[in-house]
Amino acid sequence: MSVTQKRQRQEDAANESRVHNLTLDINNLRQQIQQLRELRDAHATRLLLDGQRFEGDVLQLTWTLLDGLRYGTVGLSASARSVFSSRTHISQHDPGASGGVHQFVMQQGRSTFRRPSFSLKSIRVLAMVDCNTAGEQANEIRSVCGRAGGCVVEVLASLTGGIARETIAALFPQILSDEVLVARIIEQRITFSSRLLLFFNTQRRLVQQVAHADLAAALKALHLGESSDFTEM
Repeated sequence: MSVTQKRQRQEDAANESRVHNLTLDINNLRQQIQQLRELRDAHATRLLLDGQRFEGDVLQLTWTLLDGLRYGTVGLSASARSVFSSRTHISQHDPGASGGVHQFVMQQGRSTFRRPSFSLKSIRVLAMVDCNTAGEQANEIRSVCGRAGGCVVEVLASLTGGIARETIAALFPQILSDEVLVARIIEQRITFSSRLLLFFNTQRRLVQQVAHADLAAALKALHLGESSDFTEM
C-alpha cells in the first residue's frame, strides 16, 4: 500500500469518526429538544390547571362572601371571616368616592335594610394576571393584589330592601338632622343595581372590594321631592 493510499485511508477513517460523533451529537440534541418540549407542555398544562383551580377557588370564595353579605357576618365561619380583609371601598355614583362597601348591605353583622332581597345577575372572572402579564390593566391589578398578580371577580346584583333609620345612618348620615325627610323615607322600599369588584391575590385572599351603586337614582325613583342632600351625593 502506497503512502498516498495510507494517508487517504486515515483521512477516510477520521471523516467516518467525525460523522459518527456528529450523528451522536445530533441524536442527543434531538432528545434534549424533545425533553424540553415535553417539559414546556407539562409546564403549560400545569399553569392551565393552576389557573383553572385558582379561578374555581376565588369563585367559591365569592359565593362565601355573598352568603355573608346576604345573611350577615355571623353567617361566616371564623376561618371564612379570616379570608376577607377589612379594606373596602364604595362608590355610589362617583367612582372616586370611598367608604365601606359592607355598609350598603350590612352594618355590624346585620342588614342595613329591612326584609332585604338579594338577586344575583351574574358572577364572572373579569381578569386574571400573573407576574409576567403585560399591559396597563395587569399593572393596576398587581398594584392592588401584589407583584405575583391576582384575580378580579365581577358581581352584578340587584338589592331591594326597606329603608330603616339604620339604613339612613349607614348610607345617608347627612340627612339625619332633617326629621321630616327621614320620616318620609323610613319604610320606603328601595331597589338598586350594584357592580361589585373583588380583588384576590395569589394566596386566595380578598385584598380589596370596590362597589358601584347609583343610590341617588333609586331614591329619586321614590318621588320624595327635591333634596340637595341626595343630588350632591
